[in-house]
Amino acid sequence: MDKSYEFGPCNKRDSMANQFLALSLFIMLLSFFIVINAVSNFEEVKTRPVLTSISLAFSTKNSGEDTAPTIEESAEKGFHEGDSLDQLEALFKAQLTGHTIKKNSLGTVMHVRLPLRSFERGVGAATQATTDPKRAKRSAGGFFLTTLVSLLQSDKAGIRYRMEMLLNVPKNPALAHNKNPQEVAEAVKKISGFSQALETAGLPKKLLSAGLSEGKDGYIDLYFRRYEAFDPLGDSTPGEAP
Repeated sequence: MDKSYEFGPCNKRDSMANQFLALSLFIMLLSFFIVINAVSNFEEVKTRPVLTSISLAFSTKNSGEDTAPTIEESAEKGFHEGDSLDQLEALFKAQLTGHTIKKNSLGTVMHVRLPLRSFERGVGAATQATTDPKRAKRSAGGFFLTTLVSLLQSDKAGIRYRMEMLLNVPKNPALAHNKNPQEVAEAVKKISGFSQALETAGLPKKLLSAGLSEGKDGYIDLYFRRYEAFDPLGDSTPGEAP
């Protein structure tokens, strides 16, 4: 009996089994890609730069379309974005320490409380009042002070901000003046030095006010509010310069 004829049917069954196995694997692979395609998302924004790059690489004609990179500046993360209060907040966080910053619900008023020594380092040696304008100008030449004045002078969307400084004293200033006038006089001299430094650096007097307040000793409170020019006719808008 021929041995090849004897094992022929067995080889035929093995061949069919291999075909069914290959078909099953193909179906499983196809199903896998179908599932992957079903759960995937298509974002046209991400594909546009790729398609533009391919078009520029293989095209021999100028389509005349704008092929600039699809880069959009984020208003939230842009360095030059934000109003004056946002930039003032960033300045204090970057330059001074020990501060607490709060804003009202409308975002129109900002309160900064910080140690007196920290604020003195930012303003410089201008707390020492002097009648020499050149010396006062040199003492008020620090980065923090000049940047602070620049931000307060900026006019964004017709809105300007004024700064109110309140130096904290342990007791009510009026009562403390009767009991210890020397202590109150020293506090007045210190807050006047801050005002002089800001004015020497170029801040208009209308954008600045200073005083004493009963509060935590060794701290100063700064309030930034929208500047409202006085208009007897009532025609000016808040923050608009006269």
